[in-house]
Formats: sequence, C-alpha cells, structure tokens
Amino acid sequence: MMNGKRKYKPTKPKPQEDQIILIGDEAWQAWDNGNGTLWQMLNENLLKLGCDFKPYIFGENPLKNIPAQTLAPKTQEYIKLFECGQLSEPQRTAICHNLATKTAAKVVSLHNVATGELIENFSPYIERIRKGEAETAKIIAQASIDQNAPKTSPYIDYRENGLLEGLFYVVPKLDKDTGEVLREDLKWICDKLELVGKGKNENGDYFYIFQWHNPDEKEPRIEAINCGDFGTDTAWRLLKNQGFKMTPKTGIAQNLVEHFHALGLNVQSWAVTHSTGWHNGAYLLPSGEILGEPSQPIIFKNKSANAGGYDTKGTLESWQQEIARYANKNTSMMLGIATALASPLLRLINAKSFGVHLFNSSSKGKTTTLNIANSLYGNPDLIDLSWNTTATALNNEAAARNDGFITLDELGQAKKIYDVENIAYSLFNEKGRAKGMKEGGNDELSRWKITALSTGEKDVEGFLQSKGVNINAGQLVRLLNIPLIEANHLHGFANNKAHADHLNEASLNHYGVVGREWIKYIAENKAFIKAEYQRYKTEWAERLANNTAAQVQRVASNFAILETALQTARHLTLWAEADNRECLIQSFNDWHIDYGTGEREEEKIIEFFNGWLDENAESGFIQVPEPATQRIIQKILGYRILDGFCGEIEHFYIHPKAFKDVIKESEFPRKLVYEAMEKHQMLKTGTEQKQRPYQHKVPTQLERYINSKGKRFFIVYPALIEETEKPEE
Repeated sequence: MMNGKRKYKPTKPKPQEDQIILIGDEAWQAWDNGNGTLWQMLNENLLKLGCDFKPYIFGENPLKNIPAQTLAPKTQEYIKLFECGQLSEPQRTAICHNLATKTAAKVVSLHNVATGELIENFSPYIERIRKGEAETAKIIAQASIDQNAPKTSPYIDYRENGLLEGLFYVVPKLDKDTGEVLREDLKWICDKLELVGKGKNENGDYFYIFQWHNPDEKEPRIEAINCGDFGTDTAWRLLKNQGFKMTPKTGIAQNLVEHFHALGLNVQSWAVTHSTGWHNGAYLLPSGEILGEPSQPIIFKNKSANAGGYDTKGTLESWQQEIARYANKNTSMMLGIATALASPLLRLINAKSFGVHLFNSSSKGKTTTLNIANSLYGNPDLIDLSWNTTATALNNEAAARNDGFITLDELGQAKKIYDVENIAYSLFNEKGRAKGMKEGGNDELSRWKITALSTGEKDVEGFLQSKGVNINAGQLVRLLNIPLIEANHLHGFANNKAHADHLNEASLNHYGVVGREWIKYIAENKAFIKAEYQRYKTEWAERLANNTAAQVQRVASNFAILETALQTARHLTLWAEADNRECLIQSFNDWHIDYGTGEREEEKIIEFFNGWLDENAESGFIQVPEPATQRIIQKILGYRILDGFCGEIEHFYIHPKAFKDVIKESEFPRKLVYEAMEKHQMLKTGTEQKQRPYQHKVPTQLERYINSKGKRFFIVYPALIEETEKPEE
C-alpha cells in the first residue's frame, strides 16, 4: 500500500484472527511509523500485538474512492476498524458495502482509536447488504467516491449562516459553460436532526428514531416517529411540541423525507415499546430512563402520567438511615415496602399480579405507609395514585408501569362504586380491553404485571357491600384485605404522630435510589432469586393444613413472593431475617382470619342460603307437623320438617321454582351452588339426577303431610357454620 513515497507492508492476519485496520483522514498520523502515540496506546493497552506488528492503513486519499479499494483479503472473516478522524455516514456505508461484496467478513466492528471503545457494529449491516439490499447500499456508497468533489445537485447538509444553524437545503448554482459550482443557495429547514436508529414495536409498526438537542436542556431528546406518519404534519408536530424548530414551508421540509430514507439503511436497530419493565436484559422506568445495559437500544412510547416523579434524591445510605431504620419492626410499614419490592420479581418468577389493601377506621399511618413504599422508586407526591379514577385510566397507568408498583390512596375517595368493582378486577387481570381499528381487526392488547398497595377506612369487600355490591371471591385473593397495624416501634420518637411526620418528610428527601439498586441486583442475581422463591414457596405451603382451600394456597404463594423480596433485599433495608418473616406471618394470619379457612365462594354460598332459610323458615314454609295455631302464608315456598319429626333433623322440602328463583337472586352460578351445597351436606343427589338434578319425590311417610301429587322437591338441610380459628404462627 502506498501513501506519498512511503512503501508499507502490513502484517497479514492468521485465520480466525482479527484484521486490524486504521482508517480515516488521520490514520497515518496515528500510526507514525509505529511511533504514533495513539497507535502505541492502542497496541499496548488493548491489542497487545507486539512492536513488530503493522496494521492495515487507509488514509485520506483512499477514502475518496472507497469502492475501488481492497480493504481486506477475500477470505478474511474478522475485521476491526479503528477510526482515526471522524468518518461520515456515506463513508461508513461505502466501507460496509466494500466488505460485504469483496470479502467473507462475518464480524466487523468500528472502534475509537484513542480508547478502543466500540463505536458501531457493522456486522448486521453487512449481512443485510448480502441479503438483498446491496443495490441500495451501492448507490449510497458511490456518493462517497470523492467526498471533496463539489456537489452539483441539491442536497441537505448541516450548516451555519450567521443567523441560523441546523439542516439546510443546499442548491448549487453552476456555470452554464463549465459546470463548475459558482455558489450555493441555502434554505434553512430545521434544527440539527440526527437519525440514530430505526425499529419496530410489539405490534410490528416501524419507526425512525431521531435525536436533537434543545439549547436550554442538558441532555438530547430522542423521539420515535411512526414511519407511516413520517413526512406528515402529525410527525413534525410531535417534534415541534418538544422544542424542535422547523420552517413552516412544507415544500422545503419534504426534502427531509428522501434524505432520511437514504440514511435509514445504515442505522442501528432499536426496540420500540409501549410498556415499561424488563426489555432486552435492562429495565425501563415509567419516565423512559433505562436501568442496565440492554442488548438492543430501547425507546419508550407510552410515558406514565406521573413520569416526572421517577427521579432520585438522597442516597442509599440516607434512605436506610432516615426511612428503613424507623420502619423496621412495624408490620404494616414493612409489608408495604415488601409489596413495592415484589413488583420487578413477578415476570422473573412467572407470577401473577396481586395487591395489598390496608384498612383501618382511623388515621393510623395509612398514607405514611404508602409514602415510604413509593420512596423506593420516586417522589411519593408525584407517583401516588388515588381510587378517584376509572378502571380504564388505571389500566393505562398499569401498562405504563409494567413490571412496576402502583399505590391507590383512600378507597373512600372513589366517586363511582362500579369503578371500584371494575378496578379490583381489571387491574389484576393483566390486560386491557380489545380495541377495534379503522383498518379492520383489533389493536394489540395492552398487558402488564404489577403489584399494588391500597388503603382505606374499610376493606374492599365491606366497602362494596355497604353500597349493595357483592365482590367476586377471586378478587379477594388478588387484592388482599389486611387490617393496618399502627406503628408500635417508634425508635425514640415521642409518639406516633412524630414518628409518622418524620417518615413523611423523609420520603420527600430520600427516594428513587433504593429501587434502582434493587433492580440492578435482580438483573445480576436472577438464578439466585428464582431458587430463593422456590424455597420460600415450599416453606409457605408447608405451613398450611393438607385440606387448605386452593384460594388460600394461592395467597400463601403471594406471601412467598413478598418474603423472597424482603429477604433477598436485606442488604438494602438492613432488616433482620427474623423480623421480615415475623412481619409477613403476622400479615398472612390477619388476612386469613378475615378471609376464612375454606373456599371463599363456597362459604358465601352457604352463608347466603343459611340466611335465606332462617329468614323464611317461619313465614314461607308450611310446618310438618302442623302447629296448634294455623298461620297464614302469603307465598308458599315449600315445607319445613321440624327437628325430631320421624327421627329426622330439621330440613326443608322446597318447590323447584322457588329454589331456582333464590339461586338467581343469589347471583351465584347454579352449578356452583349445587356443588357447594352438596359438599356441605345441604343437598343430596336424587334418583333422577340427570333429568332432575338434586330433586326428590316425597317419601311415603310424609305423603299425608305434603301435597305432592307427583311433584318433586329440593330437600335442603341447614349447614353448620364452624367458627374460624386463628392459624398458628
């Protein structure tokens, strides 16, 4: 290879070795016959190839005609290029096209010659060129044959004209006779705008990723523009609303479309997402901040309405000293923090969303508990939510906080009772409603995983029942009603108010850091956390009796998640293992006492029908045997066989229509009612079970008392209700 009068023979790489290339206008200066400072630092600190090694060098002149160069041998598979002076986008494209068409290159990367850091991975671009985009790349590559030659056709370039800077539409004015460029007319289009990537979202929609820098902001802005909108007022307005300045002349602006389409071939691929949480090995906060290093760049298109609250203040040590220290040994406060810590674990361990509702009739630390739980991830004042919302709005917020944490303050603030019922169901259903599209079909469902912490003066079931609404038992194992325990370890404060005041103020001065440290720890210890969850899940299952209802077992699994979070985050809270376990067992026992020992749906069915029998025993049934004083019954529901008659305990013969009417009134599914009542020995199967389930003919000894005449009845026995005992700790 020649540069001026110097003859130069580089070291040929061996098979499976990297070919080292210095490339750029300053490549020969960087080499300087092996004595260049940049080359020596690179070789000694990174390459370690010895003093006799000579890299391939492509300087200023070869870059004027890249397609004509032989950058590497035909069989070379591994190539590292070190940029010496900034390469333009057309030059990079030309290099990729050269290597794609003239070599067998598989792994090609561009690095900073001064630091060795990766600038860009060319491998995917080279592969794409080989798969069918070669012609387009070749056209772009030809534009780099002579970067110094004057351009004779209009083009777009970054310029400054003394008044404005940014992208200009440059129109060369040529001499009619010679074709030489006499001058260039500049028409300003917009601020400097860089196309940094392209990508697609979960629905398969494609986007361009743009970056620009507003003069009053420290960090550049990045925005994803839907390719279907690119070039329209919709796209430009999205940028302009974020401070981007642009000419109102749409004709000139349209020149940007072709310009960026041409550049779009050789830009990095991004992931465009509408949900937060875990993506490509990193964690996306609702603010758009990325924690960790994703395997592919990510951009978030669905920021939370409270995105500004996901900030940091203070340090891990200050949070430990001012918040964790004073929440320690206080059951409800520790439970609140456990619920917050559990949220990023759900996807890792394939668990369902759930929440905790802390209730107490007086003000005994409900808001304080929410504040310190929220302090893990951001400013409590800015990220807290309220029950005064709709299910749709909260579902949208859940999607924007996927793999995250939600708090709902004060159940009593809910304006519409049906919103509470819908929220209690849909929030933990983990998906939004299907929406039809104008083009046909349905839009992609929004999905999420979250944990939630809620407060109120009443438990959710009691609140809804006070408004005449019965809640589904399944909802009671998704949102766990647990009575709030007032702080009883004040850690030197004079009273509960002083203790709460300190924590409320501290949560506004120490926030956001712990959550970030926790997410970082999860990312680095996934296998360990999964194993710990299985261990705690087994321990919680072993605490339950063998005949424990499935719904109670499900809640025990949720408490295993809470314990996994608390115990594996001990390095952050500095709480003792025994204190963590005691807090969770106490909370589970309190929930268990409130919920009951069996299947909640069954218990509610039995409770309802026992109550119905008690309410109507005297006024709706003909007694057998008849009493001395006849009673007038307005609406006969059936017959009541008194205790001891014919050696039987008290039971009822109920007309089929009356029984089916009361099942309808109960709002429980008929099949579920039959199964629950049979299980609790309130109903018995009949001899004609297929045709008339659970219906019986009147036995001979009762025919004289019951006007049957071939009729059939449901025979119902009152159930004995067992008292619920407190589970053992």
